[in-house]
Amino acid sequence: MEKSGRDPRDRTVAGPGEATVLAEPVWQLMLVCVGCGGVGGWLLTLLADLWLSLPWVPMKGPARLLTSVPEPWLTVGAVGVGLALGLLLGITAVYESLTARISDSRVVLTIRDSDREFTHDEIALACRDGKQLVLVAPDGGELAREHCGLPWRRLAEAFAAHGYDWGAPQRS
Repeated sequence: MEKSGRDPRDRTVAGPGEATVLAEPVWQLMLVCVGCGGVGGWLLTLLADLWLSLPWVPMKGPARLLTSVPEPWLTVGAVGVGLALGLLLGITAVYESLTARISDSRVVLTIRDSDREFTHDEIALACRDGKQLVLVAPDGGELAREHCGLPWRRLAEAFAAHGYDWGAPQRS
């Protein structure tokens, strides 16, 4: 039976007989998205003032509507809406991110709450192609091609530690 350790999103390479699980940290994705959303909301209030000060800019109505809200409610509201949109973006980013569970006997790729499982015998090569993780079958066909934000060095170490070939894709 495979063990995933104490934390199923652990980034360390497991020992023999244990699975290595690599996933983007949820807190990192959420912090970036929510932080950017809050800053974006605040910048929107500054841009609305700038928009109204330029005589040649069209469609001043939305900017007038935004700046008609009194302070501090304008800033609080804009930052709050930005945080909410950032939270929504963060949840989407976590949902869309790839988790790779690599063991001696199989590789499980999880994305969008869907698992794709491949046995060790099905995988001839695991490689990076741009920003995508590619699993190649012994006959040269692609088993999987997924966008991957995981650290490539850690991914290569995990595949190698579990007996998979890691390298450049073979082009014919």
